[in-house]
Amino acid sequence: MPFESPATSDLPAQQQRLEITLKCPNPLFEKWLESWLHDAERRNNKSQYKLREALIALRSYPLPLASGRECAVLRGFGTTLCNFIDEELRQVQRIQPQIVKNPMSTYETEVKQIVASVKKAKQKKKITEKPIKISKKVQKALEEEEERNRQVLMQPGTFKILLLVDIQETSGKNKRLLDQTRSYLETLNVQYEVRRLTVGDFLWIARDAIGNELVLPYIVERKRMDDLASSIRDGRFHEQKHRLCQCGLQHVVYLVEDYGDNEHVGLPLDSLKQAMTNTQIQSNFFVTHTENHWRSMSYLQGMTKTLIKLFRNKILKNTTKENSQEFNTKDDLVGLLKFRALYDDSARNAQLTVREVFVQQLLQLHSLSMEKALAIVDVYATPKQLFDAFEACASNGEARLLLANIRCGQLQRPIGEKLSQTIYDFYCTEF
Repeated sequence: MPFESPATSDLPAQQQRLEITLKCPNPLFEKWLESWLHDAERRNNKSQYKLREALIALRSYPLPLASGRECAVLRGFGTTLCNFIDEELRQVQRIQPQIVKNPMSTYETEVKQIVASVKKAKQKKKITEKPIKISKKVQKALEEEEERNRQVLMQPGTFKILLLVDIQETSGKNKRLLDQTRSYLETLNVQYEVRRLTVGDFLWIARDAIGNELVLPYIVERKRMDDLASSIRDGRFHEQKHRLCQCGLQHVVYLVEDYGDNEHVGLPLDSLKQAMTNTQIQSNFFVTHTENHWRSMSYLQGMTKTLIKLFRNKILKNTTKENSQEFNTKDDLVGLLKFRALYDDSARNAQLTVREVFVQQLLQLHSLSMEKALAIVDVYATPKQLFDAFEACASNGEARLLLANIRCGQLQRPIGEKLSQTIYDFYCTEF
């Protein structure tokens, strides 16, 4: 292994010691970082600064590192960059496992062997395309991570508050009705913008002069009576409530709008009113009822005016969803989510935990409310745990009643035998 050994012959024998300094303890990691940095500099991407900082720290580190995770101790190595290094290691390990098992190896010939093996394993075109794709992916991920971590502070008087309207509210099959949203808001002198929202229909942002956007902790889901009935029938009702609960904004408004005389909406009016009541009690949403679309937009006008008064003299800073509960709107300093972070985290294709997927599966069953689904996953956190519990039962009859006594809600009522049997059939019956 290449090393440098400083002369020690001029020291007394009892004080002499051998010092070894590795010339290049982590050649593979350096090679990857140099490649990514070169591409970032060529494209003049912001990620070049983070990559350069990481490369300097890696070259200064005297010991070999076995994984991207171990690189986290060095300056410049965030979670994203460490993950990309680990992904590259997995690619190498599939071709030459012995290289990964021996992180102390630094011979340039081994690096050449890896490159040669990759070239033999894949077509030349794919080899050319892959580094480009990886490089772009690295740069994009680093830029997104940098943007998430960048601190934003807005002093009173340096920002304005405006309403964001989901694009679905202003376009669609019934365009004439949906276009009324814009018309009414303009008539009511509400400052608004239309853009795609990944959760809710309306929310408010504070924007400063350089374009930073922080989301006020209020979000509105608007449901016309016929849409409410449709969402209950197809299962969207519970899924949307779950996503609103998980979005990180503390105050959720469920705005229900009459549809004519509400006589032909697809479900009995009493059922819809019960759903509204359950939403307020179980999900802790603020439910409000309006007579028509104009009244709904007037309600949003009033909320906009109230929020402008509430926040215009506040100092606003960015925070994370996990820390958002630490701030109170009554305080002078308020922590808010960045709009981009809210957008990405709430996207339908955002990575869900097994628990969240399990909850969404359960919500597809008729008569299974959010509180019942959450009560079940509190006992059985994953479908596998539930399957194992079913198999551990002495008989099918016992398994079918396994969930009957799980209690939920403020009154701690049991889920019941009928629903327990329905869940068993859903997961265990072969079709």
